[in-house]
Amino acid sequence: MEQELIPTEAMTSFSKSFSATPHAVRQARQLVGDRLAQWGVPAGCPAARTVALLVGELAANAVRHGSAPGRGFTLAVAMAALAPGGAAGPREGAAAVPLRIEVTDSRADRYPVLRPYGGEQENGRGLLLVDAFAAAWGVASAPHGKTVWCECLLHPAEMVPRM
Repeated sequence: MEQELIPTEAMTSFSKSFSATPHAVRQARQLVGDRLAQWGVPAGCPAARTVALLVGELAANAVRHGSAPGRGFTLAVAMAALAPGGAAGPREGAAAVPLRIEVTDSRADRYPVLRPYGGEQENGRGLLLVDAFAAAWGVASAPHGKTVWCECLLHPAEMVPRM
């Protein structure tokens, strides 16, 4: 059984459904950035940029490989609640904040596979990026498709507003 990084009682979360279009990928990234800012993770900080990259890659994979005609994808994000004061900057001994991203699409028959990168390829690097930037990732079956998920740890030193 998968160990949860985020205890349910100490998290904040949201989910939203999108159409399976390239424009929806951009909307998903923007929505997550806005929500992170509401949750205390400053826009443009390294942690927010990493989360935007992960959301973009998972959403793009859902659009490109996981969509069926007339079916979109659902994005869900959950993050452990920040201590009062939010992410005011690095603090000595402050713990990293776990965050989970899930993208559910309608294609249960097409699971993602991490493949080695060939230097001349123009695409196919999405899961390599997810594997590099996430603490963990995987795939789970969903009632009408599959859910590709990843988890990352947002370190306080990476939640400093950009100057």
